[in-house]
Parts: sequence; C-alpha cells; structure tokens
Amino acid sequence: MVWTIAITRIKLLLQSPWSWLGLIVPVLVLIFLDMSVEKTSNATKIPVVIVDADETEYSKTVIERVSKNPAVAVSVRNEEDARNQIETQKAAIGFFIPEGFMESIQKNDEDGLVTMWLSSGSISHGLVREIFASEVKRLSSNSYGANTVLKTYGKSEKLDAKEQAEVWKDAWAYSDKHWEPKPLMTVDYKVGVTRDSSVEADSSAPSIYVPGMLVLLMLVSFLYNSWPVKDRDSGMRSRVPYAAGRFTIYWFGNALGVLLLQLSMLVLLIGFGWWREALTLNVTTIVSLISYVLFLNALSLLFAYFVHSNRTWQAVTLFVVLCTSLLSGTFFPSDELSSFLQRAAEWTPQYWIVSTLNQETLMIPFIFAGLSIILYVLSTIKAGDNA
Repeated sequence: MVWTIAITRIKLLLQSPWSWLGLIVPVLVLIFLDMSVEKTSNATKIPVVIVDADETEYSKTVIERVSKNPAVAVSVRNEEDARNQIETQKAAIGFFIPEGFMESIQKNDEDGLVTMWLSSGSISHGLVREIFASEVKRLSSNSYGANTVLKTYGKSEKLDAKEQAEVWKDAWAYSDKHWEPKPLMTVDYKVGVTRDSSVEADSSAPSIYVPGMLVLLMLVSFLYNSWPVKDRDSGMRSRVPYAAGRFTIYWFGNALGVLLLQLSMLVLLIGFGWWREALTLNVTTIVSLISYVLFLNALSLLFAYFVHSNRTWQAVTLFVVLCTSLLSGTFFPSDELSSFLQRAAEWTPQYWIVSTLNQETLMIPFIFAGLSIILYVLSTIKAGDNA
C-alpha cells in the first residue's frame, strides 16, 4: 500500500514532459554555471612557464605542487619557448630549474638554485615567487631534517650505506608528513565558508557546484512537498480513511515518493560532482548529503502543516531558500557579516553540511538523521490531528 501511494505520487509529480524538465533542467543549469565559473577563473590565473632542465623526482614534484595552486596556470616549456613566452608577455613569470637541482637540495645548497624570469608588465611576481619558493623550501627542509638525523643517529649507530639510506628516507618522509594537510605555519585562506571551518584553496578553480547543489536540493524539496497543501485544497485529505492507521500510510507513502525523486536527483548531482572533481566521493560525503535530503524532506513537510494555500507556500519556499542560502556562508564567508548574522548562519542546514564536508565527520549527519525522524513524526501527528 505504501509503495503504491509512493509510485502514484511520483506519477503525479512527473505526469507531463514539463515536469520531467523540471527535474533535469535545474541540474543542467547548475552544471553549466559551474563550468562557466571555472572557465572564467582559468582566464584570470597568472600564466607561469617552467623550464625543467633537471628532470628529476624533486623538480617534477615542485612543478606538480605549484600547478595545483589555484592562483597560477603552469606550463612546462623548453628554454627557448619559455623565453619567448616571457618576452611576448604571454607568461607573467618564468622559472628555470637547472641540472643538479635535486642534488643541491639534498645537500641543502639553495643559493642561486633557481633562476626567475619576469615579463616587463608583471605585477604579480611576488606572489608567484613565494608559491614556488615554498615548494622548494619544503623539499629543502625535508632534506635538512633527514641529513640532521643521519649525522646524529646514523654515525652513533655505525650503520652501513644501505641502512643509512633507509634512515635518511624514513626521516625525510617523517618531515614531509608535517606539511599535510597544511604546514605548521600557514595562512588560512577561506573560500565561501564560515569562520569555524574552512575549505583550503587547493582545487584548480573555485567552484560553485557544492553551494549550488545544496540550494537546488532545498528548492526541489520544498517545491515537491507542496502536495499536503494541494491535497488539502482539493479535498483529497478529507477522503482518506483514517481507520487502522490509514492516514499514516497515506502520509508516509506520499513522503516516500517525494524522497525517491529527491534521491534520484542527488545521484545525478553526486555523479557529476565526482566526475568534475568538485566532490570528494567517500562515505562521509554520501551519508552527509543523504541526511541533508532527509532533513529537508521532513522540514518541508512540517512547514506544509502550517500553510493553507499554494501561493503562500511559494512565498515560504522562496523566503526559506534565499535566507538560508545567503546566511549559511556557502557562497561567501559569513565572517564578513555582523556577529548577529554569523550566529544566525549556525541555524541553517547548509552551514552544518558544509562543515561536515570540510571536517569529514559523521556526527552531524547522524544528528540530521535523528532530527529528520523527529520532524517527520511530528508532522504526521499534527497533520493527522488536523485532518
């Protein structure tokens, strides 16, 4: 019986081609906006050319890590092409990694190690130089630590050449791990988050995909859960038999139908987000987003109990979606707002879901799931009493 009602509700929601478009088009629009923002961001990156004359593990590591910085667009060229890029101002800055780079790093000889070329119109060389130098310094610090360990421990233990190499390698790895997930001393860059939890700017471009996805899921949840209001206006609710918990079956069946549609949209959003690398696909991400959809479904059903006309419901939907999206800090840092609005942000579900995705904790999703059950039971009881 429950599944019959759920399938009937899905058919009613998707009874026309326009309804199907309403399920798919918002996802396509979000994808288009995210790709447009990425293209705009790529166009504003600082063009950097690097010549790798060393072609060793260290030089390739530096290039790879610098390339991941969202502020720069790195291309690897030969020396002639790189100089031409600088002279024609197609690149703002260039770096020449000489042969023997890795050997010099391991010996902690950093003086004059890398040559930097500047175009005549470059005004951002200071930023790029610090980005590049930090990656070189990381390797140099690791080597310095490994050399120090080898001098103190290796000699005292009278290790042979093979054992010394193993000690050096282990010490280097131990030193390097202190740079992850970020160095002990670093600048905390925040990208569209709240003051208590932040996403480091480590992606190739800023993305509006996750904030847009959270807004879209909330909007769809409220729009699809207008069925209690419409059933009340059409007299459907008054014709539901209430004996032996029939109203509970009616309420749960319709809610299940809407939830299945929401989860279908969530699958599309997660799939594309994973493909575009806008989402890190793991257990925490999946559980968090499912709990978010469950909470929105239960919350919108409870709101529907207090609304008695479809026009009012549309106004409530617009108000809730806009207010929570603007206050939550998903599109811009909430710490730019007043202290009152910062506290208000902590009452939005988007705030907590973003915090969960940043911190990768399952505690908040479990709380959301528990609240969803409470809100659903409360809405069922209230709607049944008022039927």
